[in-house]
Parts: sequence; structure tokens; C-alpha cells
Amino acid sequence: MLANQMTLADAIAKIDWLFGCDRVLKEFDSDITVSYYTQSEWGYQTYHSGQDVIHMALNFDGVFDPDGYYAQPKVVAEQINKFGANDVLELGCGKGFNSRFLAQQYPEVHFTGIDITPLHIKIARQKARAFSNLTFQEGNFNDLEFPDRSFDIVFAFECLCHAPQAKIPLAEIFRVLRPGGQLIIFDGYRNTKLEQLPKLFQTATQLTEISMAVQHGFGEIEEWTANAKSIGFQIQTIENLSSAVQPTVSRLKKLSVRFFSLSWKAKLIANLLPKYLIRNSIAGLLMPFTLNPEGGSLGYYKLILKRP
Repeated sequence: MLANQMTLADAIAKIDWLFGCDRVLKEFDSDITVSYYTQSEWGYQTYHSGQDVIHMALNFDGVFDPDGYYAQPKVVAEQINKFGANDVLELGCGKGFNSRFLAQQYPEVHFTGIDITPLHIKIARQKARAFSNLTFQEGNFNDLEFPDRSFDIVFAFECLCHAPQAKIPLAEIFRVLRPGGQLIIFDGYRNTKLEQLPKLFQTATQLTEISMAVQHGFGEIEEWTANAKSIGFQIQTIENLSSAVQPTVSRLKKLSVRFFSLSWKAKLIANLLPKYLIRNSIAGLLMPFTLNPEGGSLGYYKLILKRP
């Protein structure tokens, strides 16, 4: 079946045939983050970006361009310029792409990156040797090992979605931010409560989430921002950028369609390659439906929050 003719029901049927939807969904509430990123490293490097990028590219003209990977850190750069930040913390820094980019531009600013995946930190440290203003360390955003009021800016790209309870990292971030400090987030959120979606979309949403190791699923945007306000944050910006990630979504869809079209060979590959690596194909097949700017269950958002 041609990719542009595939319905959501068709996509789920293909996933069920290859992986078994019930088997995949059994891990919906499991913490598989480190295993997922460790097993997926080769896939990210080969098919996503050879520059160590993990997050989506933002291409506002609708055409994929790898320069779009710099769109998110450039927003951080704007805030550094605006507020004259001296100390910046990146949560879920991955292999250090964003902080390296910023550290090169702002040698007078000190950048710290933390990540819970040892492999990521190993790679990030190797590539940061030339920077005296950049350090990476293993760390968990649920329990930040920094004194109160240590940073002017904290940023998190596509990582806070892995927090089972949003209030825990939000409280920690609020604690380590200085008064007037900024929290900058680019991440996925549910546009509405799961139970309000049609049954097929509920299944598709949860399959998308677990194939990207999002434990318990993405937070619902209104509930998440309400939690942030209850911690004490002021919400300065909420912007749905789902349209800008569609070129990346289309690239991933093509890869997934190609994989699923291998039929019995796909089953053989799925049995040979690491489980969480190959499950990325589920998200690739479903995101054109779930992350669709026109009626999708998920949205890709930019948020800027302030500690008063």
C-alpha cells in the first residue's frame, strides 16, 4: 500500500502484525529511557543526524533542512542576549549538540549539561574537551545536584516528557533558577485528554509515546502548564510548532514505510536488532497521524517560563 493512501487503521494493523500492539503497550508505564537511548544511538546517528542531534528540526518553510536543528538552541541564544545570562543548564543534554553550539558562541558564559544516559555523557565529554566554559555530567532532572539559585537559564529539549510526574522536575528547576531566570522548553504534549479521543486515536497515541520511551505518555498541555503555575512559574510563551516539525516527520515516515514494506524480512530484522531501536519505526509510521497539525492528538510546543 502506498504511504499516502495508508489510513490510521492500516498503520496500526501493520504495527500489530509486526510487533503486536498489546506486547508493546505492556511497557507503557515502564521506565525504559536509558535503554531506549542506548539502543537507539546507531539509528539516531545514521538516520536522524550525524551531528549528534536528538531533537526534531524546525523547518518553517515546510522543506527539510538540517539547519533547522539549530532553531531550538538559537532561541536559548536570544534569551542569553536578552538577559545577559552567566550560567546556563541544559537538561537531557544528550550528546551535547546544543550546549556545544552555544558555548562556542558565548565563551564568557558557563554551560552545564546533564543526562541520565552514560553513553551520551561519554560522547558529550569527548567532544567538549576544547571548551573551558562547558561541562557535562550524569544527572537526573528529578533530583538536581546544584545549589539553590545557581542558573540564569535552564533549557530542556524533548526530555521533560520522560518525567513520570511533571511537578518533580519543575520544582527542582524552579529551585535552581535565580529570580528572573528563564526555563525554555521544546517538547511534545497531548493536545487533549486521552479519554476524549476516539479509541483508535487513543491506541495510536500510546503506541507513538511508548515507541519513544515516554513513560506514562506525554503530559496534557493545559494540565502541564497548570502544574508549572502551581510551582510558581509565570508562563511567558506557549506556541504550537507542530507544522514546523512536519518535514522531519515526513522523513521518518518514509523510513518506516520502507521498513514495514519489507514484509517477512522486517520480522527477521525486528528479531535481530535491539528492540527499542527498531520500535522507532512505530513512531515514524504513526506521527503523521498523531502529530498532525490539523487534528492530531499530539503537539510540538515551545514554552518559555519565568521564575519571578
